Amino acid sequence: MSLDNCHSVQVPTSGTNRVNRLLKTLLPEYVAVDARKIDELKSFAVNLATELKFKTQAGWDGDWKKFFEKSIKQEQRTDPHFALFLAFLQNFKLAQNDINGLTKKHLDFFYRDVLHLKEKPAEADQAYLIIQLAKATAAYLLPKNSEFKAGKDDTGVEVLFKNLKDESLNKSEISSIKSFFKDENGRIYSSPVANSADGLGAEITTTEGQWNPFGRPKTLFPDSDRSLAVLGFAVSSPTLALEEGLRKITLTLLLPKEEGLLGKLKELHLNSTFRFFLSGEKEWIEATAGFDLQSEEEIEEEALKFLNNAKKWQDIAAIEPQAGPVFDNPEFGKHKPFNGYDIGEVTAKNILAKRSTLPGQKFTSLIQVRAVRGVGEDKIEDLKYSFRSQKHEIKDLGDTIELILKCHLISDQDAVVGYDEETLLQKFKTVQPVLKIELANTLQSYAYPLLQGAKVQEVKINVDVSGVENLILQNDLSTLPVGKNINPFGPRPLPGSSFYIGSYEAFSKKLQSMNLHFNWHGLPEDEDGFEDYYAEYDDFENSSFQVKSYFLDDRSFGSLKSTFRLFKEDGALSSSQEYELSSSHFTGLEAEPELEEVLQWTPATKRGFLKLSLTHGFGHKEYPKLFSEAVISLTTDATDLSIPNEPYTPELSSVKLDYTAEDTFVPGNHDWDSFFNIGVFGVAIQEQSPSLLVPDYQGEGFLHIGLKNHQIAQSIQMLVHVLDGSGNPEKAVPEVKWDYLANNEWIKFEKLDLVLDETNGLIQTGLVGFTMPRAANTSHSILDDGLTWIRASVSENSDAIPDFTQILAQAIKVTFEDKGNDPNRLAVSLPAETIAKLKLSQPQVSKITQPFASFGGKTPEASEDFYQRVSERLRHKQRAITLWDYEHLVLEEFPEIYQVKVQNHTEYTGNLEEYRALAPRHVTVVLVANVQNKNALDPLRPKASVSLISNVHESLSKINSAGVFLHVVNPVYEELQVKTKVKFLTGVDRSLFAKKLEDELKAFLSPWAFEGVESFNFTGNIHGSVILHFIEKLSYVDYLTCFELYHIVKNPIDGSIISKEKVEEARGSTGVSLLGSTGNIDTYGDHIIEILETDDCECEDNEIAATASIASSEDSDMDEAFPT
Repeated sequence: MSLDNCHSVQVPTSGTNRVNRLLKTLLPEYVAVDARKIDELKSFAVNLATELKFKTQAGWDGDWKKFFEKSIKQEQRTDPHFALFLAFLQNFKLAQNDINGLTKKHLDFFYRDVLHLKEKPAEADQAYLIIQLAKATAAYLLPKNSEFKAGKDDTGVEVLFKNLKDESLNKSEISSIKSFFKDENGRIYSSPVANSADGLGAEITTTEGQWNPFGRPKTLFPDSDRSLAVLGFAVSSPTLALEEGLRKITLTLLLPKEEGLLGKLKELHLNSTFRFFLSGEKEWIEATAGFDLQSEEEIEEEALKFLNNAKKWQDIAAIEPQAGPVFDNPEFGKHKPFNGYDIGEVTAKNILAKRSTLPGQKFTSLIQVRAVRGVGEDKIEDLKYSFRSQKHEIKDLGDTIELILKCHLISDQDAVVGYDEETLLQKFKTVQPVLKIELANTLQSYAYPLLQGAKVQEVKINVDVSGVENLILQNDLSTLPVGKNINPFGPRPLPGSSFYIGSYEAFSKKLQSMNLHFNWHGLPEDEDGFEDYYAEYDDFENSSFQVKSYFLDDRSFGSLKSTFRLFKEDGALSSSQEYELSSSHFTGLEAEPELEEVLQWTPATKRGFLKLSLTHGFGHKEYPKLFSEAVISLTTDATDLSIPNEPYTPELSSVKLDYTAEDTFVPGNHDWDSFFNIGVFGVAIQEQSPSLLVPDYQGEGFLHIGLKNHQIAQSIQMLVHVLDGSGNPEKAVPEVKWDYLANNEWIKFEKLDLVLDETNGLIQTGLVGFTMPRAANTSHSILDDGLTWIRASVSENSDAIPDFTQILAQAIKVTFEDKGNDPNRLAVSLPAETIAKLKLSQPQVSKITQPFASFGGKTPEASEDFYQRVSERLRHKQRAITLWDYEHLVLEEFPEIYQVKVQNHTEYTGNLEEYRALAPRHVTVVLVANVQNKNALDPLRPKASVSLISNVHESLSKINSAGVFLHVVNPVYEELQVKTKVKFLTGVDRSLFAKKLEDELKAFLSPWAFEGVESFNFTGNIHGSVILHFIEKLSYVDYLTCFELYHIVKNPIDGSIISKEKVEEARGSTGVSLLGSTGNIDTYGDHIIEILETDDCECEDNEIAATASIASSEDSDMDEAFPT
């Protein structure tokens, strides 16, 4: 609100209300030619008779006075002549009435004969009906003027309603209503069952049964009464088939570098932004973000190292505008989103001071840091967060950005398998394994507004798997059991003996590397390994035993890939051996997602095996000869006891495989790889590149209506019933956009397809009708499949749209047809469920329902209203020019308005900061709704509904001056709060009458909210003494003291307090302000009233000064004052 004095001009008028609008001088009977009553005529006759003299014996002193001074006796008897006189007076009344009707006759002649004006005729009421077709009828055109029975009126005449146009009916029904709301921080609140108490299907218990059409929560995160939507993205790829072991997954997203994107990505709290899930056989498997398994001890060590190395406080504290070096942990604390705070100067100095007192002037644990003044648990968590290694990466590549996300599964977690929609429920249209990344709804970090609008140009998936044991093991003789000791090269390994290792998981992918882990059993324990063990053999040592590796591809093991040793080159043998196969070994081996799973290698096997062939035997061929020679030698020379060792037969106790593989694709329609957006109510495959990273919801509120049994290109007409007055009238009404869903894409309705909208943009009850385009189908994944979906959305100010009570399909509107019915029937609405039948039944219609009472009916205009309307019409001439014109035109047209106050050269649109009291060409019309005997949402602050404001604005815009900027608003209700102490009379129940006192105080300050008040004025100022006097005069109040009056100004849009001042006299801060009570009806404690039990009270107004110096009249300066 402007602080300029010229912008705070107060206009003393309080406008026009319905009571002071009615001027009795305008009524025909106000002026009577002869207004004398019977008693007055009798008195006149007596006085006249006194003047009529006649001569008596005494002279001309006789009169006729006594003739008229008669009375009627108790038994209704009197003198005959007096009875005749009274009869004459009664007959005179007829002539008197005739002459007194001269004013009315004159008005009637002018109004009716000259101007040809008449009383407004009765207006027929209307009702909404829901028509259900017979089972065998798919569609039906209900003829125009079909009559519906509504019982009989008080005169016994049948009441009939009829439709005024042909109505197209079909079997479409509303099966589902979903909505979601996006707040200013980008958080989205989901209501999968919008027409319920909590958005999840809970029963609505309010009397009116209302629900918010856009799922707007009553309170926002983290205390919201609505569920937060889970958004994100997902990829499907055969590369993600990961059965066992430690499985590390790296997802690299290549993003086009659009303006501002890099800055947004750097704002992400990477360690807490994303949650990772992979498709399992029975449920989603949650993966752990990142790879680094950093221990708490290591994190604490890094944090302490940072604090101990700090030389000055600036090394610890954040200095604006830089962030860090200690960053706010987004998952800890209670700070507003995106507004975490760092360690400040004072706390940093306290840390250094504490450190200087410790042994060695160093912290040895975070417990010591926790004891520092200003360092709470929150800052300890921030320290840990700041020195925990980052789980993900962001790389700036110039024209593009890489967003690198990492997660892992440990060996105890289940296998990642192909996606099964029936088990995992979400509609990913793929059979490949799925990696789902959800945006975490943490207290501080919410990534959606930072990622919204980002696009994905390329997707790369890299998997690093360790410890695969479920392998196909086979030698030249047979398949070998997994988990038991095996002879990989058979019982007599010779050069060329082969060991086959098969893995569908590994070899179906585009491999980058592979490691084999063999755990040998029964190896010689000689110090020099095989060199000692095979001392009696020729040329046997550790390095002698090598294998050639081959990969099966297209049924052939092809050319040699590499040769590697089975054992360490020198020294004692180790049972655990690792063999590495680098990327060069896999050249030409592309991914083969359709690879057939086999149980063993056969010559017909296409792919999936690694063959290891021995280049050197283990001595089994040489051993018989060497053994024989040794034995023979022993017989000839007993001193030679060198018998050769039995050759070692290779035996493995376990075989494990590690591998890395990758898959790169661009979003689009591929056979195997897909990129998905995860939306509020479903998922959508992205069929073009670049594609959106996450769904892009441009708007604030979204309402989805799902139709079942709807056939292609059928029209649909729905009844939208709103709770009048539930919208926020202080906000501008947003434009409602209507779309239909076709193949997961929202398409805007053409103007011609929106054939009817009686709701004026969903702000009032009415019918909405569409001609559905043929493109609207029932095949979707972002919403429930099998339904035809319509969406209404608003970009802002969704709370200006009132709450709904119902949305019903197959609705029509019918109008009362007067068949000589009782005119008074229109005085009362036709109750709901009255109309249930057609007058002439039609076999195509099986059921008729009237869900709500009729509306809009008016009885014929009364004579008094006619004269008032015409007299006003002659003054304003149906043009809004003067303030008087505006006010009386509004009161005539809108009976639901009690009072109107019009401010010329005043601009107010609902925002106090933009209020201007000197704004040429602007006219502001302030409406005060009539809330008496109505179920108002806030009776102390009555507000006209959004639809009423819209209708008033539309009506006045047609008849006001062309150059006027018109604003129609509710008053700014400024609150008065009383703080006082009250002593009740002896014997008064303090508990009961304390509530009664507050109720009466609210009724005094806000009389419009209470019944029995016929007339009241809205004033712009009130003195505290007036309120004090009111309380003091209450019959049960002895006295009051410590009286204080507070003037509270609130933001009319969100209710936040702008100012609260203690005042002697409260004055409205603007020309559109009205003063009233604080609080609400039926709540107590809004006014601060203390009930005294004794006379003891310490207040300034109870203190009496001991002395008082009164200035002498001779002291011209009058500079002495009363002591305080």
